[in-house]
Amino acid sequence: MSLYRTATILCLLLFPLRAYAETPSAEPVTKETFIDLLERNHPIFAKERLAQRIEEADRRSTLGEADWNFSSSLTYSREEPTFSVSGPERTDALTLRTGMAKQFWNTGGRLTATYSISRASNTIEQTPFFSYPEKFYENSVELEYAQPLLRNRGGLLNRLQYDLKRYDVDISGVRALETIEDFLVDAVSKYLDWVYLEEQKKIVSRRLRLSRSELQRAQRKFKAYLVDSVDVIRARDAVTTWRQNLGLVDSRLSAIRSELAVLVQDERFLSAMPDFDLFAVERPGSLDAARKGLEDRSRILRILRLQQAQLDISARGYRETAKPDLSLIAALTAKNGDGDLPDSFGLEKNDAAIGLQLSVPVENRAAEANIEKARLQKLRLDEEDRDVSLDLTSSLASIHAQLWKLSEVLRLNREQIETARLRTVEETKLYEQGRGDLTFVIMSRDNEESAKLAYVENALGYQKLWLRYQALMDELYE
Repeated sequence: MSLYRTATILCLLLFPLRAYAETPSAEPVTKETFIDLLERNHPIFAKERLAQRIEEADRRSTLGEADWNFSSSLTYSREEPTFSVSGPERTDALTLRTGMAKQFWNTGGRLTATYSISRASNTIEQTPFFSYPEKFYENSVELEYAQPLLRNRGGLLNRLQYDLKRYDVDISGVRALETIEDFLVDAVSKYLDWVYLEEQKKIVSRRLRLSRSELQRAQRKFKAYLVDSVDVIRARDAVTTWRQNLGLVDSRLSAIRSELAVLVQDERFLSAMPDFDLFAVERPGSLDAARKGLEDRSRILRILRLQQAQLDISARGYRETAKPDLSLIAALTAKNGDGDLPDSFGLEKNDAAIGLQLSVPVENRAAEANIEKARLQKLRLDEEDRDVSLDLTSSLASIHAQLWKLSEVLRLNREQIETARLRTVEETKLYEQGRGDLTFVIMSRDNEESAKLAYVENALGYQKLWLRYQALMDELYE
């Protein structure tokens, strides 16, 4: 036997043993455990939380407007006068300027500090009447502060983008929660399908056991010449039917387990069992209380109201830009100049200035258009708020009514199951006494199992409806 074939046979023999050894024992999985596993392992949670952190980082980037800004320049210049009776024929100057500037968000003012040093070389023909230094050094320190008195007083325009971004951060966080909750509705629905299929498997397995028992009893009676062969055929046909039904349920269970295992990134789901009471009925409170809770907690409405508040801040900014730009400007300079470099650092000379600066747009059409735009956007958001509120309230009323009606249907299902059970008991008694037909026993058992399957299916519908109710009330994920 070749080495390749030997290795292949060993792999085929060892792999099932290894897979069996690593397969964990069945563990009950509650709905809460399932959600916890999703939160730990599924990437949508981290992805949505990163969206808010990105907005926070973007907001912090606007703080750069309030940082100290350093500037520096080095300039060389050469000047020759067009006409000169006395003075230099040419001046070569080298100037170094450095400065710091800061915007104050609390006042809207701007402070600028500048230091300058320059060296000038003069080319001049000396005369008895005029004498100019060939080299001249000048140093100066200047402080200037500009304070807005009308537009941007208090720094509203300086902080505008930072204030607006705060709402973007909040909206991003709320949207992330809403996206996660939508994902959970779909994921938990699959979990409920898993619970439903496990319950369905129990019912079908029980019915298959009863069919096999009926087949064995029919075969014994046939051998004892108590029944005809048609009863054996009917019993065997019932076994085949329920074996097929069990196979279909098993295939669906295998598929849903595999899907859930991938969702939570946990292979234990391939052999685990759900721990959830499918038949537990949680009834909502009164519709008025639910409407009040929806109004208070709805994330969609909260997003709209955050957008409205953001638009109010934006409109304040537009109104601010419509004001005249009147600023008070004060400047103070200390300087000195000398032919010797050390003596030029004395800063003995002082200059001071104070004044008002006014700038008024003639028509101001941009600000007026923006103010009107903000007003119309606010009206549109008000109408959207009403529209969304009506949709949510309508959906709430529909789900609320369905939950109450479906709880009544579940009660009737339980009564139907009990009635079908009693009928099966009576049909079985008649058949055992030789006064009935096996067909009626099989039909009665099928009716009983069908009633149970209908009960399980309606219970699944109720749990999914309750899930939608929790999502609508934003109670599924906090």
